[in-house]
Amino acid sequence: MRAVAAVVLLAVLPGAMLPGPHAVSAASAATVTTARCGDGPAVGTPVPDADPAVARVDFTLAHRVAGRCRVLVTQVRSPTGTAGMLPLILAIHGADGDPSRLAPLLDVWTKAGYVVAAPTFLKTRKDARGKALASEVAQQAADGRFVLDELLDRAPALRVDPRKIGVGGMSLGGMTVYGLISHTCCQDGRVQAAIVMAGVHDDFPGGRYVHQTVPVLLIQGDADIGYHHSRDAYPQLAPPKWFITLHGERHSPPFEVPRGDIAGVVDVTTTLFWNRYLRGDPAAAQDLVRVVAATKGKATLQRDVSAK
Repeated sequence: MRAVAAVVLLAVLPGAMLPGPHAVSAASAATVTTARCGDGPAVGTPVPDADPAVARVDFTLAHRVAGRCRVLVTQVRSPTGTAGMLPLILAIHGADGDPSRLAPLLDVWTKAGYVVAAPTFLKTRKDARGKALASEVAQQAADGRFVLDELLDRAPALRVDPRKIGVGGMSLGGMTVYGLISHTCCQDGRVQAAIVMAGVHDDFPGGRYVHQTVPVLLIQGDADIGYHHSRDAYPQLAPPKWFITLHGERHSPPFEVPRGDIAGVVDVTTTLFWNRYLRGDPAAAQDLVRVVAATKGKATLQRDVSAK
């Protein structure tokens, strides 16, 4: 383990089935305890999920940056009753939020056969106008890379396929995703697919935006005052790229609790996108097109899936 980092992870035997909701207490015996940036012990905590098809463990991950200890409590969801190596999705919440606001969506992805890791980031520092500092988003991207480092170091135990990594972010978390896939400040070559949900697209403290090399899906409501971010970012992205507009929808209800009527469309289309680009299922692309068409105008789709 790197000297700058401390991590708590549930030890699961390679290839073993993850614990179901009634095995949570027994699973805690396999927890490994280490220090959080030298500040004392931290414990990985199995947490019952609302859905019995999902096993959740909260891991404590910590690293020290510029003398500041950044502790990232990270929810990791895995599907119960499955075997074999699974793709990993890193889920990134919005400013001053936490993963619980995205929990129903994360459970959907998990039940579709993905391990979903959702860190809780530090409170977002802002300028005098209340706008998040760009440096905070860059740091959040660094935190995301750190979480990937620690989980992939233990990929066999977590049953994660290190070749199949996706990243999805909501709002300011969406800007973090842009950093990870298309900005010189923060790019991470391990990411194989990305979803930006109502994402901010703004300047980072240094560097520049470049064409990403991974498939990306943008999804946002056109009644969201920040809709212009997705509308303006889409032409700058390289294919394969997808853009779903949710007509009449505002910022949070499609994604966060309490969720609106369009949430089911978000659940299905985002899962199909992961299936297409993390599982290599070509039929998922046409299924995604059909799902959007079936909304009869509540959602519309732009896409460019030309070969890179």
